[in-house]
Amino acid sequence: MKKTFTLIELIFTLVILSIIISLSIPKVQKTNLNLASKRIILYLKHTRYLAFVDNKYKNENTDFAKMWYKERWTLKFKKCSKSIGGLYFIVFTDKNHKGSPNKKECAKDPITSKWLYSNYDCDASNDESKYILLTKEYGIQKVDITCNSTKTIGSISFGIDGEVYSKLGTKPNQKEKYKLTKTCYIKLYDEDNNFVNIAIEPHTGFIHQVN
Repeated sequence: MKKTFTLIELIFTLVILSIIISLSIPKVQKTNLNLASKRIILYLKHTRYLAFVDNKYKNENTDFAKMWYKERWTLKFKKCSKSIGGLYFIVFTDKNHKGSPNKKECAKDPITSKWLYSNYDCDASNDESKYILLTKEYGIQKVDITCNSTKTIGSISFGIDGEVYSKLGTKPNQKEKYKLTKTCYIKLYDEDNNFVNIAIEPHTGFIHQVN
């Protein structure tokens, strides 16, 4: 009875293992993309929910109150510092209208109760959710938003009426200026240029993955 591998059998085994490994890698990458997509969909829906239950409208005649729409609940994509690299996002309401929300202006993760906030260091502290760190947790290298109206990666804001906005107004009488009129797509890319696509529908704010 033969007790050892021949050279041909060894080569054949190595070839089979190489094929199995090569087939499994894209699946792992795709899984990470899908995990990132599911998390973003979860937090977009949570942002939309917060907008429904937290009416930001102010019926006051002060300059500050007239800009109430800057406080709409928003999910915003951001870049980590250049020395670190990578992407993340936060969920916030700009209560002070300064455009740079602090931790207490952010929402909490509905699952972990940790802040959906990070600083540019992209290193979640004990009270911050690690799931917003797109590159560190999921290997996301690029985010492309078709409805982006900002000079940065982009953001999605929700109103109490279900409407969706691609930017927070920054000037008087801009409360409706950036309202979505067609489907907005958020595309997430990994390092091999694989991607997943998230769609946000106008008027209803319905959010779903399309691939």
